[in-house]
Amino acid sequence: MPASPYASDVRILSIATTHPRFDGDSEPAYVLALNRELVARGHQVTTLAPHAPGAAVDEVIDDVRIRRFRYFIPASAERLCYNGGILPNLRRSWTARLNLPFFVAAQAAAVAREIATGGHDVVHCHWLITSGVMGVLAAGPARLPVVVTAHGSDVFTSNRVFIALDRWVLRRCCACTVNSRRSGLLVSMLEPTVRIEPVPMGVYPERLGKHLASARVRAAMGDGSPQLLFVGRFSASKGVPDLVRALPLIAAELPRAKLALVGYGPEEDRIRSTVETEGVGDRVTFLGRAAAGDIPAIMASADLLVLPSIRVEGLGVVLLEALGSGTPVVGSDVGGIPDIISDGVTGLLCRSQDPTDIAAKCVRMIADRELNRRTTANGRRLVESRFGWGRVGEALERVLLDCVRCWPAPAARNPAGGEAG
Repeated sequence: MPASPYASDVRILSIATTHPRFDGDSEPAYVLALNRELVARGHQVTTLAPHAPGAAVDEVIDDVRIRRFRYFIPASAERLCYNGGILPNLRRSWTARLNLPFFVAAQAAAVAREIATGGHDVVHCHWLITSGVMGVLAAGPARLPVVVTAHGSDVFTSNRVFIALDRWVLRRCCACTVNSRRSGLLVSMLEPTVRIEPVPMGVYPERLGKHLASARVRAAMGDGSPQLLFVGRFSASKGVPDLVRALPLIAAELPRAKLALVGYGPEEDRIRSTVETEGVGDRVTFLGRAAAGDIPAIMASADLLVLPSIRVEGLGVVLLEALGSGTPVVGSDVGGIPDIISDGVTGLLCRSQDPTDIAAKCVRMIADRELNRRTTANGRRLVESRFGWGRVGEALERVLLDCVRCWPAPAARNPAGGEAG
């Protein structure tokens, strides 16, 4: 990894509410991957994340300092974060709801303590709420620039309180990075004056490929012919029941087709009920959580990755993992998915919440061998050229360093975050 062409040894405080809790964790690792790239380019990064039962309070991973703040006693009752995310946990757990005020206070205090040390040059907040709110509150008095990253779910909202908080953060940050064109459009609608920079999430293409396919993994998935796959959270926005409803239609054309579901979340009971209602229990395998290190073999061992999301999809990183693995993809035409799937070029787009169309696109992708070959080859090239973590880290570095150089002192800015006239 080349050193930064802009500066060296910039000190970055990264604030997030999702982060791997331990080695091999199934929690998303994109915050760690981004920060690892920044460290490799010559910068110092401290990540501030919520504690979780069994996780270290302070550790170093690949030269990234990870500090986890406790927010409830005993630690075994910390239920607000991880395992699907804050909002799903609030919906399903009274303990999570009880955690909430303590979490807000603990995160605010932890961010304030970190910034008060004077050991940071820029603050990078993943999600506008709650990380962006805390970062802006604490960084203002310290005259530090704040860069926020909108991952999708924080701006795909109709909640008036969340919208008001989003706007408050966007008016006071130096820049907002977005993971897709759709996320960028929503951010610009929330606050037209904010500086928006495209910085997608990424993958490690060199760690993906069909050579990782495994007969053992395929057998665990169901050993279908074809073998379909979904990987992701079992949340309402992912549309998994629609994929299950499409399966009988797929099986009518492809009698040996099976579906493997990798993930967990609050919608699992509903998905299992749909499997029973549709009479496809012999065709669906629930594989549960998968560690990050197991995903490449799972992706490579499938014949088709399907992402039938409903409205909310910031980008769809699983599509990148599949294409990088040489596995074709079908995804719904929502959110950031069209940033990855160009219909007929890198995959096929289907109509959201339409099992008939989902089934038709899956059958077409499997049956048309030339389409299958062409889209996976194009998809692999797309992943390598635009979505490798090295390129993503360089794009984020450029935004962070530009804000370090150009951020004005608070006295030169008006209360809305713009330049004083």
